[in-house]
Amino acid sequence: MCNPILTSADGSPLDSQPNSCLHPSAHSEIPLLEKMRQLIADWQSEWGAESTWLKKFYEQLKYTQGRGRHATDVFFSQCGAHVEDGRRLLWLLRSMTRKGFRGMSHRVADSYEQVFDLLTSLLIELRFFEVKLDEYAPISPLSRISESRYYFTV
Repeated sequence: MCNPILTSADGSPLDSQPNSCLHPSAHSEIPLLEKMRQLIADWQSEWGAESTWLKKFYEQLKYTQGRGRHATDVFFSQCGAHVEDGRRLLWLLRSMTRKGFRGMSHRVADSYEQVFDLLTSLLIELRFFEVKLDEYAPISPLSRISESRYYFTV
């Protein structure tokens, strides 16, 4: 799974910047459409076509479970971070459309179509990982009750 650190134009991590545009409470500028396309491409997993994600998820889960509880915890933490980064990107796309696009009508229509395409690919992957996290590592797992971690095995 690819879970890169999102960076600003100067190369510094966006998450560590107090006014990061990746945080909904920030007051910074919304990135341009080209930058958003790059941020989403960098965020997406390296698991190939959507039809292979389920198999790759199970392969990765089985591999990490074979390496022990800590490796499994790390895997699910990475999935959780991937989801959170995806939600931030979703917030940015929403903010971009609220801000609107200027220009000639065909360019504005093209910009909205590009945002729709980005939104579609972002939501498909985001939802996949949200469902898998909820399925295998729910917010209130048995570990909250028993002080030990339980994950379903493949």
